[in-house]
Amino acid sequence: RFFFLTLNTFPSFFLFQFAFAATAATIVSGAVAERCQVAAYFTYSFVLTCFVYPVVVHWGWGDGWASAFHSDSSDRLFGVGVIDFAGSTVVHTVGGCTALIAAIFLGPRYGRFDANGNPNTMPHQSSTFQTVGVLILWVGWYGFNCGSTLTVGGGAADVAGLTAVTTTISATAAGLTSTILGRWWEGHISIERTNNGILGGLVSITAGCAVVNPEIAFVIGIIGGAIYFLSSRMLEHFQIDDVVEASPVHFFCGIWGTLAAGIFATPSNTEMAYGTGSCGLFYKCDGNGPYQFAANLTFIVIVVLWTTILGIITFLSLALTNKLRVSLEVEKVGLDVKEHGGSAYENYISRRLSQMVSASPTFKAHGIGGSKSPKPKVETIVENDAAC
Repeated sequence: RFFFLTLNTFPSFFLFQFAFAATAATIVSGAVAERCQVAAYFTYSFVLTCFVYPVVVHWGWGDGWASAFHSDSSDRLFGVGVIDFAGSTVVHTVGGCTALIAAIFLGPRYGRFDANGNPNTMPHQSSTFQTVGVLILWVGWYGFNCGSTLTVGGGAADVAGLTAVTTTISATAAGLTSTILGRWWEGHISIERTNNGILGGLVSITAGCAVVNPEIAFVIGIIGGAIYFLSSRMLEHFQIDDVVEASPVHFFCGIWGTLAAGIFATPSNTEMAYGTGSCGLFYKCDGNGPYQFAANLTFIVIVVLWTTILGIITFLSLALTNKLRVSLEVEKVGLDVKEHGGSAYENYISRRLSQMVSASPTFKAHGIGGSKSPKPKVETIVENDAAC
């Protein structure tokens, strides 16, 4: 009933929504990398794309209770409906919340934290590939954000143009912010902090990209970069192993992005994009500012509750049936060898693991709440070359 209604008339719109649904699911894959069973990956992807996301997208973008596009304007949430233009909450909070739940249920990777709970630097694969991937995502984001106008006719071209500008500014500001914070806090400039900061800025502007002014996009990006960095450090403190920092980027920045739209949306931009006569909390538009913020906040809370409930049911069921996490032996050998028939990163990973093992006397054991285990023999890890 949700976006399938338009399949016969607008197949392109179905494909557009299909891409959004797939994005929500793939966000989770990075958080569970290196220790999640393939069957679990298929299971949660099915639940997310068939049950979680379609309900949320109907609520926020269809004719649902929170939608600013509700056919009956009197039934819009707080009289205005939620502003989430391209999916800070509809897509990214949903995917990021699921990623956080999955990481908690799976537990940290073997060796991620030492006996005292301090994080170990795990072997990386390629900062070059990561950077290229971020640049590809950045370009693709224009398709999502600008494309959410669904047309380029009339005033929609102006909306798409503003969206492109705010998207660019926010991403840049967030990347700079996370780089500076990393240099100040961690003592070095990290390309990974820069890359994930850029993504955090893109997520942060996604809800309000069509309704905020360019100078405000810069502010949103700065705050988004800080939120990404601080939430990443927070997860490390609580020993939650989100491998690619999917939840700091998508969950925490997604929440901020939707709140920011409810704060900074200008009356003229909102009228052009939505036609609801509303605006953000910091502006005057017939008293609708507080209602707009309340609508966005309410939508965030309900979506997080819905996603959390279904996420817990899904991952708890997988854990109880031993279908969630691979064995310690498989994790050491590597899922590329076990599930895909060969080593993806010959020699490089094992050398880095050997260095890490030599520098740390103990590792925290496999899974949540595991006991401490003695230092594994370096020779064993080197022999099993495809450790990741």
